[in-house]
Amino acid sequence: MYIVSVLIEHPVHALDTNFDYLSHNKVIPGVRVLIPFNRQRVIGYVEHVEETFLSKEELEEDAGFKYQYISEVIDDEPLLNNELIELAKTMSKLTMSPRIACYQAMLPSSLKPATNQAAGIKTQLVVNIIKDGTPKTIKQKECLLYLKEHQDILLKDVPYSRSLLDNLKKQGFVEITEKEIYRQVKFREYAEKKIVLTEDQRRVIQGIIATHNQTSLIHGVTGSGKTEVYLALAAHYLLKRQSVIVLVPEIALTPIMVEIFKQRFGEQVAVLHSRLSQGEKYDEYRRIKRREVHIVVGARSAVFAPLENIGLIILDEEHDASYKQENKPRYLTSQIARIRAKTHKANVVLGSATPSLESYSRSEIGAYQLFELPKRINQKPLPKVEIVDMLEENRNRNFSLFSIALQKQLQKTIDDGNQAILLLNKRGYASFLQCHSCGEVIKCPHCDVTLTYHKDENKLKCHYCEYTTAPIHHCPNCGQDKMKLIGYGTQKIEEEISTTFKNAKIIRYDVDTTKQKNSHLKLLDQFQRHEANILLGTQMIAKGLDFEDVTFVGVLNADLSLNIPDFRASERTFQLLSQVAGRSGRGAKEGSVIIQTYNPDHYAITCAAHHDYKKFYQLEMNYRKTATYPPYCHMVSILIQAKNEQVAIETARNVKNYLDEHLKNVIILGPANSMIYKMNDLYRLRILLKFKQDKEVYVALNALNDYYNKKQKGKVTLICDFNPYSQI
Repeated sequence: MYIVSVLIEHPVHALDTNFDYLSHNKVIPGVRVLIPFNRQRVIGYVEHVEETFLSKEELEEDAGFKYQYISEVIDDEPLLNNELIELAKTMSKLTMSPRIACYQAMLPSSLKPATNQAAGIKTQLVVNIIKDGTPKTIKQKECLLYLKEHQDILLKDVPYSRSLLDNLKKQGFVEITEKEIYRQVKFREYAEKKIVLTEDQRRVIQGIIATHNQTSLIHGVTGSGKTEVYLALAAHYLLKRQSVIVLVPEIALTPIMVEIFKQRFGEQVAVLHSRLSQGEKYDEYRRIKRREVHIVVGARSAVFAPLENIGLIILDEEHDASYKQENKPRYLTSQIARIRAKTHKANVVLGSATPSLESYSRSEIGAYQLFELPKRINQKPLPKVEIVDMLEENRNRNFSLFSIALQKQLQKTIDDGNQAILLLNKRGYASFLQCHSCGEVIKCPHCDVTLTYHKDENKLKCHYCEYTTAPIHHCPNCGQDKMKLIGYGTQKIEEEISTTFKNAKIIRYDVDTTKQKNSHLKLLDQFQRHEANILLGTQMIAKGLDFEDVTFVGVLNADLSLNIPDFRASERTFQLLSQVAGRSGRGAKEGSVIIQTYNPDHYAITCAAHHDYKKFYQLEMNYRKTATYPPYCHMVSILIQAKNEQVAIETARNVKNYLDEHLKNVIILGPANSMIYKMNDLYRLRILLKFKQDKEVYVALNALNDYYNKKQKGKVTLICDFNPYSQI
């Protein structure tokens, strides 16, 4: 008899404890089991197994409760290795999340504890010769001779009929069996160029190789060849028989990095990201676990790849906010990478043209090794950037979305046979629907935000809860039929470009046009083949793209990210503008950039225009120091949310009072309404903590977490977000 200690599938704090079941047979820790729980059958994750020689009755007498038996063991082998199991426990403490949520973050959805059925093993029929001899007919002899030259061939690839093969099988010459095959992840063919490393690149590579169990930061301007450095480093660690993880921030960028690494390292590369099919994820995960690959390329969750003997973890575009998980477990990818690197005695490499202030400041004090790549490859110049004041355009009676300078430069780019990238950090057709009679704005009934109009679907959508409705023609407030679309998004700009510019061929590249599987690849392929001369998109196009013939980049409204009430607003604006400007002039032709703004003198915009990271860093660090923001402190965001508004307000006050009583040397801000006060029918208030030492903070927050999340039975939820990247 065995006592099996199980974590239940539901990632809620109230169930974040082990439940004991019995099994007649030994169960391996790390597998999933089907168990009876509260009058239903659920999936659980086995954490611990203990053999007992007591009977069920004796165990129940000692425990004071009735034991139940597990219903079924789902897996033949553990899903996670010991390192990842220990990492899940560490993550649970760091992020104050249920352990099962940490396991779920690590596993592809087809293998998560809550999944009762794996994605399935794909097989195909293969044909093999099992004895020599002389078949009955000439055609059968021909076929047997062919099969001798093509052993283990797929049945579908044999150039002879199935009936002929069946006859050979009856005569005992061949066997037809099922063979497991992996689903192939598609990627673009990458025309590999012969690369001669620059002196700067060699210096960086040698410097990183000389470090051991350290974090290095590569600060390299756009086009300086950071990817080639990653490839050279990966090759070095592969020769040492060590594994490599390469992370990119956006799913859109993953195929680009995959194609480059696949071209260089072939079948040694696996890919993990959320846009793969369930079957592809399942197969890629098994390839990694079976040690058939030694490089994993992917988005954020690939940091959990079950590789052994890791030598190197790379985070490309390390500054990107998508490296922060925004739902539980709310982990920071770089922190997880450093924990894994410590276990494996591996190196972590962070790369960016615009490093986060936290990372660059760590390099200044020696916590990270800093390596600079200050020049583009082949001494190509960075593009010339012009700032256009849109207030001045308005004063000159130009109320178009496009300044006169941008119109001229974009038309010239098209006429010269070159390509352009246009950035608008917004999707949809228009910002919102408003009544021109009374001013009523159409909002989401579940969230405190306006609905965005999407013309291709003719729907109003909430970008937070995905609520949709048909456009309305009469105002719900005054009844007038004066509803107008206000603002603009990528869809509307696509229309404007088509009517404004001669011979414009546009590809729109945003969340809406890249929903379908492999749509990223298809759109980028079309642009590469010059099926379009303008790539219009949101921030997805700001980084990672490398097109030889892009000679112009236009930023239609640089102020959108500046106007967000977030202490990182200036940093994110500088990063976005610097990154998108870097898409121009990467080939043999010189590039140019136009930034349209209503804040032409803002330091985030002027520093980006001059490609001056150091100046921006100094100015922004002065602001952070004065206002006590990271990297001069640590931060925790405490979100209090409830369906009842008064309950949310009262709870927030009580939490604030508790923190005031139990924390010293901690700055406590709030409670205040969240930027979006109501979301998904929940009222939301926020408290911010700023501190230098986190020990007492963890003690206080654990007590609050235990009281509100484990004992309040869902009346109110308290969410603690360490290193918050969003104030929504």
